Parts: sequence; structure tokens; C-alpha cells
Amino acid sequence: MNKAKVLTLIQEALDQKAPVTMTDSSQTLEAWDSLAQLQILMRIDQETGGKAANIPELAIALSAQAIIETLDSHGLIDA
Repeated sequence: MNKAKVLTLIQEALDQKAPVTMTDSSQTLEAWDSLAQLQILMRIDQETGGKAANIPELAIALSAQAIIETLDSHGLIDA
């Protein structure tokens, strides 16, 4: 999975028309609430074949950048 795919998954989970960027977060997007966070995590977990469920830090990653950095630190982002 690459960074663009993660941003797309976040966009879909939030039901956003505009593309999500690396600077977007729960602070900048009104739709990004606790339920949306769960939707984001579920989509990422499905995309990674269940590997993301084993990364507890994702639950507190409340920005696109934090999610991508966390996934990358666990080897789930393609170069």
C-alpha cells in the first residue's frame, strides 16, 4: 500500500468529496470524529489483510501524516 492509497482510504471513510492531504487531521476536517476514526482504521486493516489491527498506535493517530508514519514504521507503506 502506498501513501496515496492511505489518503484515498481516509477520504472514503470520511465521505469527503475533496481529496485528503497529508496535513488533514481530526482538527481540520469536521467529519473526522471518533466514529470516522474507526471507519478509517477498519478500511486500513482490510487493505493490509489484518496487519493494521496489531498496531495500537493507530488508534491515537489523528492525522493523515500520523497514520502514514505509523504504517510506514511498521513496514506497511511501499516506498
